[in-house]
Amino acid sequence: MNVKMRVLTVFLFALLTITGVTQENVPTANIRDTGPAGGIIFYDKGNNSGGWRYLEAAPVEAETTAVFSVRNTRVENTQEGVGNGRRNTQLISELYDRTAGEWDTAAQYCDELVFNGFNDWFLPSKDELDFMYGNLKRRNLGDFKNDRYWSSSMYLNEVYWQNFRDGTINNTYNLNNQFYVRPIRQVAGPN
Repeated sequence: MNVKMRVLTVFLFALLTITGVTQENVPTANIRDTGPAGGIIFYDKGNNSGGWRYLEAAPVEAETTAVFSVRNTRVENTQEGVGNGRRNTQLISELYDRTAGEWDTAAQYCDELVFNGFNDWFLPSKDELDFMYGNLKRRNLGDFKNDRYWSSSMYLNEVYWQNFRDGTINNTYNLNNQFYVRPIRQVAGPN
């Protein structure tokens, strides 16, 4: 997509949002198109079920580094698959908001983020993070670092993270490592 088309797409998404038109009325997007929040569409599930069709990675300006947990607090019932990052982030943030001493964590950052007028960001699940790597980073899109990025998925007592230098997926017990955080959001599309 050329620069003029990206600017037009962002403008149309902003106009539709301002005028109250739902995102279901936006045109079909393609992987690597600019999303409504100015990020990049990196996943299309093919239909508008569950209130969303696409996943949008936030622009690099919304990226930060954070720990997963200040006190190595474990969270049960997180999932790895695409479509689970939002719920994982809610589970983590709710637990950490009730836990004394849990602040400034990766999930809390995403949950509290307001960027380009959107406040529905979350920490990607393991599989969502892998799609972001494959569809964006491997194509040199999104200005990702050649470094480690947190996911919101836990396995037993470990959290998955992905090395964006080579795409390897790992997990760690040490939840207070400082890794990169790239928020994502769900975007509705046409039915």
